[in-house]
Amino acid sequence: MKKLVLTGCSLMFMLFLAACGSSDDTAGTPQEAYENNCAMCHGQDLSGGNGGPPLDNLGSTYTKEELVDIMENGKGGMPAGQAEGEEAEKIAEWLLEQQKQ
Repeated sequence: MKKLVLTGCSLMFMLFLAACGSSDDTAGTPQEAYENNCAMCHGQDLSGGNGGPPLDNLGSTYTKEELVDIMENGKGGMPAGQAEGEEAEKIAEWLLEQQKQ
């Protein structure tokens, strides 16, 4: 039983890392990039879930540059490298635009 639990936990951890890891594919739109890199942990509707906090009120907390830094370098439980460079900038801009809607 102990072995089964350990195996299950290991598989869940590997799935978590794979789901929240960065993608080598560059998405066509910022929303697609968000869906590929962020939505698994932060929710399709930015409401959070699966270990990631909600992203529906970022504009009052972070600037675009700070969001890019978090995606590239990680923060708290979020690992580094979720998105980088131009892709991170596009996602950050898109996230901040969502605050206005």
